[in-house]
Amino acid sequence: MKQKNLLIVDDNDKYARLLEEHFAPMGYTCVRAVTGLDGDEKLAAHPPLHFDVIVTDITMESQAAGIFMLGRIKPSQFNGTLVVASTGFDVFGVMPLSRLFFRRYGVHYLVPKTTVIKEEPLFYPMALFSKPTRNFVELTAEN
Repeated sequence: MKQKNLLIVDDNDKYARLLEEHFAPMGYTCVRAVTGLDGDEKLAAHPPLHFDVIVTDITMESQAAGIFMLGRIKPSQFNGTLVVASTGFDVFGVMPLSRLFFRRYGVHYLVPKTTVIKEEPLFYPMALFSKPTRNFVELTAEN
């Protein structure tokens, strides 16, 4: 079985630890980056197909840190699953707008951090009317 590699980009130690604890039992080896720049450097230090999944926060050391990271991922030929885990997604009306906004970055799932803190991450696929799921499935540009 191929080793699965996951990059977590989040400046909050608690959320990063909870995400790692969620993904490790699924066979992922997690690498942590604390800033968008750190995440970009870790991504660049490996071959394009090294990471199967990238989970990034949006608001880190600056308001645009996660957006910077997402903008750098797309041209890097990354073909894995992109997940944005951030606060505020569970506010009424925000999820549909976020789905439209993050679609341009190739994001596959949005995860409200309120579900991460409860240790039951809820994955919202990018299709506007798709239902959230607790079962994470890797996706690529092909599916």
